[in-house]
Parts: sequence; structure tokens; C-alpha cells
Amino acid sequence: MEPSYSLTILNNGTWSAPGPVIYSHPYGRYDPVPIVQNFFLIEGDGRRILVDPGLDSLESYCDDAGGPSGAPHSLTTESLLESVGVRPTDIDILVLTHLHFDHYVNVPLFPRARIVVNRSEYMYVLNPENRRYVPASSFPRDVFGWLVSEAWDRLELVEGASEVRPGIWTIETGGHSPGHQIVSVRVAGETIILPGDEVYMYANLDEDIPIGYYYDFEKHVQALDRVRSLGGEVIPAHDPLVRQRYPEGRLPRRGRAPVAERNRG
Repeated sequence: MEPSYSLTILNNGTWSAPGPVIYSHPYGRYDPVPIVQNFFLIEGDGRRILVDPGLDSLESYCDDAGGPSGAPHSLTTESLLESVGVRPTDIDILVLTHLHFDHYVNVPLFPRARIVVNRSEYMYVLNPENRRYVPASSFPRDVFGWLVSEAWDRLELVEGASEVRPGIWTIETGGHSPGHQIVSVRVAGETIILPGDEVYMYANLDEDIPIGYYYDFEKHVQALDRVRSLGGEVIPAHDPLVRQRYPEGRLPRRGRAPVAERNRG
């Protein structure tokens, strides 16, 4: 029998990114793009699972010289979890979609979680031969140090398609970053896709505009096609439209029966 999961969308706040980061340069979208910082809590089957750890103090990452900018007051990951009755020590599994700063710097908040990260991603960022790709300014070394010391016994390196728990899968895509992975979770009989940064905005999918910040363009385009082929609801980590589409911030929606029950009706 398929486990029953709920999914809560948590949002640290709003900031912005350069247009050519969010959309491939030839598409001519050069103005700054408002983005949000979503991360996701999955509960069910006796586990609490976090997909990405959120990012505290968005204001501190503002950069008037062309980096992410315009962040108003933001909320911490810990306070957002507390708002839904969860403490960092309650998290059993932390799934990292990839190792870019806004998707990993908060991992030390979770002292007992099993940490699931793609093998290729992990090995790439820790290889000093790749220092040009992973500058210290955007890839904080202290957290990498924490991963290979304090978190060593809790790391799980995965590759390809890997079942985290029944009904929850990571799927390696490797477009946005060398070992990027998306997450698929079954909620009330339906598939929910958490695409990490292979899909910044719904427009990347709906208008078929590739992202501008990628490691492997061909794999990224294949990732967009893979997300579409999975046929589920897609919830990006950075699109402000997520709040409009999911105003309750939670799935399944209130009053909506699981698929099996709706089918029986």
C-alpha cells in the first residue's frame, strides 16, 4: 500500500536574480527577475523529510554589482519549521537537489538527519581541480568541511534514480549542475515534482525557455523534457507564482480526497 504523504511549501522570502541567469541569454530577458526561496517538508510513513534546507538572511546575499539583489526582510528556516510544529532535530532525512549555496548552506541546522546528495555532485564540488567552477564566494567551504566531518556518517551518496522512501524518488538530471537531482513524491495518489533548479520558473517549462545558469546545456534540456514526461504537478523552488497556485502552502489541498477515493466516487 502506498504511504500517505503531505507536502508543505516553506518560503524564506523574496529576492531577485539577473534575467540571463533565469532565462537563456538568446531569449532576451535581461531585466532582474523576482524570485523566492522555497523549500519543502514531506511528512508521512513515520518520517519527516526536507527537500533542500532553505536559506537564512537573504538580505546578506544582496549584491548591487549584479548578483542576487532586492531582498526584503526574510524568514529563517528554523522559524518556518517551527510555524508548522517541527524542529530541526525532528528532520529524519534531508534531500539536497544540488550543492549551490542557496541549496546547502543550512545543512548544519539538522544534526540527526540522513543527508541524501548525488554522488557526481558531491565528488565534483570537493575536487580541487574544479576550483574555477566552485569559487569560494558562492560555494562556502566551511559547510563542505562540515559535510565531510560532522555529517560524515550520515551522508548517503546516490546516483541515477534512487528511492529515498517508498513513493519518494530522486532522479539525477545533471543539467543545472554536474549531479543535480529532482525529487518525485506521491501525495494523495498524485505525483508532485520538485525540480530544484532545473526549472527556476514555470515559464522555463510552459514557454520552453531553458535556464541561463547551467553546467551541461544538453542535459538541462533533457531534464526539462523529463520533468514534463513525469506528468505530475511541478513546484519550482524559485517562482513567486507558487504562492498563487498553492495559497495554503500545503498538499493535499483541504477538501480534496485522494485519487483513489475520487475514482471510487
